[in-house]
Parts: sequence; C-alpha cells; structure tokens
Amino acid sequence: MKLAQQVVPPSSNLMNDYINGDKKILHYFSYSPDHGSLESRQKHIRHHGADRDGLTAIIRGYMEPYGISEKAEEHLTDFQEGASVVITGQQAGLLTGPLYTIHKAISAIVLAKEAKTQLGTNVVPVFWIAGEDHDLAEISHLYREVNGRVEKLIFPHMEYGKKTASTAHLNKTKIRSYLEEYFRSLPETEHSAELQQMVFGFLEETDTYTEFFSAFLNHFFHKEGLLFIDAAHPELRKYESAYFNRLINFAPAIADEVYTAEQELLAAGYNPSLSAEKDAANLFITIKGERILLKREGDVFTGNNGAVQFKRSELLEIAEKNPEMLSNNVVTRPLMQEMVFPVLAFVGGPGEIAYWSVLKNAFGLLEMEMPVVMPRLGMTIVNRKVQVLLEKYGLSFEDLVIEQKASVLKAELLDSIRDREAEEMIVQLEMQIQDQYKEIREKFTEVSRGLTPLVEKNLQFHLKQLDFLKNKLEDEVVLQNSVQFEHLDFLENELMPNGSPQERIFNPIPYLNDYGMDLVDKLLRLDLKYDKNHKVIYL
Repeated sequence: MKLAQQVVPPSSNLMNDYINGDKKILHYFSYSPDHGSLESRQKHIRHHGADRDGLTAIIRGYMEPYGISEKAEEHLTDFQEGASVVITGQQAGLLTGPLYTIHKAISAIVLAKEAKTQLGTNVVPVFWIAGEDHDLAEISHLYREVNGRVEKLIFPHMEYGKKTASTAHLNKTKIRSYLEEYFRSLPETEHSAELQQMVFGFLEETDTYTEFFSAFLNHFFHKEGLLFIDAAHPELRKYESAYFNRLINFAPAIADEVYTAEQELLAAGYNPSLSAEKDAANLFITIKGERILLKREGDVFTGNNGAVQFKRSELLEIAEKNPEMLSNNVVTRPLMQEMVFPVLAFVGGPGEIAYWSVLKNAFGLLEMEMPVVMPRLGMTIVNRKVQVLLEKYGLSFEDLVIEQKASVLKAELLDSIRDREAEEMIVQLEMQIQDQYKEIREKFTEVSRGLTPLVEKNLQFHLKQLDFLKNKLEDEVVLQNSVQFEHLDFLENELMPNGSPQERIFNPIPYLNDYGMDLVDKLLRLDLKYDKNHKVIYL
C-alpha cells in the first residue's frame, strides 16, 4: 500500500475560496481552516459548560452494546477529565453509506491526534450519528457494478413512513434478501465468507438503521477509540432539554440571521444551498411516529400546513418534559453540537461547510463561537488492476479524476476505428431517400392532403431502419475493439463512477471483499497528514 498526494480542485467556488483562505468567505467563519487556528479555539472552549460526568455516562451507555475498546475507554476518561473533541457526523447509511463516511471518521481521528500533539493536551474524536434524520430514501440504497455499469440498488423503505433512522425497525427478511442480491454482484474472494458473516451478523444483532450503522462504525474504529453517539438517543435528548429551550426562544432571531447571511452569500456569488426562510423554526417535532418540520407564525409553531400547532410556551414545556419529541435540522444541529460538546474542530464535507457558512451570527446569538471548520480528507483507492491499466495506456490519476478524460478517450478511440466508408454509404442513402420522399410528398399532397402524414410516417420508418444499421455498425466496430473500451469503462467506474468521485458512490464493502477485513486499519496506519491534499491510496 502506497500513499500519494494530489491537488484536486474543490467542487464549488465557496469551497475553493474557503480552503485557499479568501477573506471574502472567511468573514463568515470564526476561524480559518488550518492548524494555526486550533490554539486560539482551545483557549476559547477551556471552560465549556459540559456536564462531563453525565455526558460521558451517556456516551458509554450508548456504546456499550457494541463493545467498548481499551482505546475508547481511554478517550472516555480523557473527555471526562477535560479533553476537547474533534467532531464529525453522517446519516446512518446502509453498510455505512458512501466511502466518505469512513473518510470523515478517519479525518476526525487524524486531526484529533495532530491537535493533541500540537496543543499538548488531550483531544478525542467523536462521531455524531444523525439518527434523527427521516429521509430514509437518502440512506436506503447501495451502488454496485453490473456488466460494466454502475447501478443503484434501492432498498424498499416506504413501509417505514416518516420514521427516523433510529426508530424505523428494519424488516430483516427484506433487507437480508436485498443484501444477498447485493453480495451476488461482488466477485467471490478469499474474504467473501468472513465479510458476509460479519454483515449478516450485525444485521441479526441490531434492529434499526442507526444500530446497524453503529455496529459497522465500532467494528472499523474500535482500535482507534472513536467515540460515537446517536443524536436521537433518548438519554442524550434528556441532556439537551435546556438547549432545546434556548433554540425555541431564539428561533426567530436565528432564522433572521441565517436568512440574512444566505442572502449576503448569494449576492457575493456563493451558493450555501440552504434556501433559508424567515419563518423557519429550524426544529422538528415527532407526533405519532411522524417527524414534522416546524415553522413559526408569530408566537405559534406550526407544522403540516397548520395541522400541528403549539404555542411557544407549550413547545417549551415539551422541551422540558419530553425532549425526545424534538430534533434539529441542518441549522440547529451545529448549534446543538456546540452546546453539548467542547468542539475544538468540526470535520465536514463540501455541502456541510456550505451550510455552516450561514451560521456564524446564529452562534453569536447564543453567546457561542463557531469551532474551527475543517474540510474532511478526500481519498481515492486505486487498486492493482487500475494501476496496471493506467500504465498500459499511459494515463494518470489526474487524467481520469481531475481532467475526467475517460469519455473523451472513448470518443477518440471510436473515431479512430470507425468504418467511415460504410457510414458514408448510409448517409448518402439517407439523403437520397429524403430527396425522393420530398417528391413523393408533393405528388401525394396533390391527390389529397390527408395522405401527407402517411408519407411522413413511411419516411420516418425508413430513416429509423437506417439508424438501426448505423448503430449496428458502431456496435460491431466497438465489439471488435471491446477490450480497450472495457478497460476505459473499468477505469472510469473505479475512479469516477457515474461521473462522481469514488468516495461519493461506493461503500467500503467491495474493497474489504477484495483486500481484506483489516483494510480500514491499514488506511489508518498510513502516514496521513491533515492538509488540503487529496490522498491517493495505491493498493
């Protein structure tokens, strides 16, 4: 396994300017995204008001069913005794969801280690599982490669309605069948039996999306002692009761600040993609198993187009007595994280950081400061077959991932092997038929205008037959040169599947199937430096 560095341009102008320290965007954050900001941030959170004993007990209680490693126990003790945290998070995707979920956890672990060395004080990594999320369509799918195509395999989830990832009890018969179909698309290797035993074992031991996800998270990162907590964990919700009180009371001001910031950013040429509204409450409430987004109408909080209504006093009472009914959205989740944890740094992806760009004044309203917001490490795994083919065709990682040349190369290859003489014969025949049908149309129209559509339909039939011939000719040419096309398709599917980065499409399972159950451990043993370079990992 070899590690290489590669500069990969950010996916948006907001991220490009943020990573490169443009003051125009840094104005919307409390710190620049670099290690130099950590010392100042550490001083700011030194006296954070977290109930460390209580919070440690909550995290330990959540993690215990999955098994707490020696390193995790050490991190729990460090936190209880005053350590700050590097926090990241993600929805509870099937089989962890896309690879970037694993990359986020690795990023938090690496940054926490570097911060501990730099600051001379304990820093622990924490993963915040967004189990409160009810968009099950977003987490109920996997991508697989079938016959040279990358396709989406969707798990049926409609039976769960609007339940959250932490309350939707998995239909194990259906999901077992679904996962069996998924595994059939993977090649049989020396690791397949052990891998499937692990996956189906986790399925039997857990009941919800979030529990299934947590089992994987603990398996991959128990040696590193990654702490993790479900945002929807009832004990955490009780702990957050007073914080929900603040979010309810400040809801109008928070919405106003977020809306103003987004309008400023849009005017500056950025796109936070939040679509903030001034009447937003930025909170959800769960009624009879349905998670409902709240808005504000004066001092009344409403949902489902007014079908659900609470006075502010009533919502405050819910926050006090039944906080498990409340949950955060993308605006209030960062605020809640900051109230709960002494966050040294938050590790996020491009979309999350765009959302965070509108939150600085919202933090200020609650007498808080944004933590250091660090872009997660980007990674791409390059397997042995990819390396051989890159060398064979004189291509580089940059050619395929940054320049995205695969489609261009396939077009150039097709152009070089076309039977131009045969193609020209079809073109000439097509022109002759169209000319002759022009005369036929005129003659038939003289007889009756009602015959004109019939002539046109007949012409289209013949043209379609010629198109069929052209396509068959192209197919045969491609077939005769299929090895080269298959190689280019393979490279594209491995590095930029469906035109997207590998880490946004595939989950970790195919890589464990090929390279062993300890692959994540091996990645963590690499000399990963937390910087803005993309990590290219040659297996």
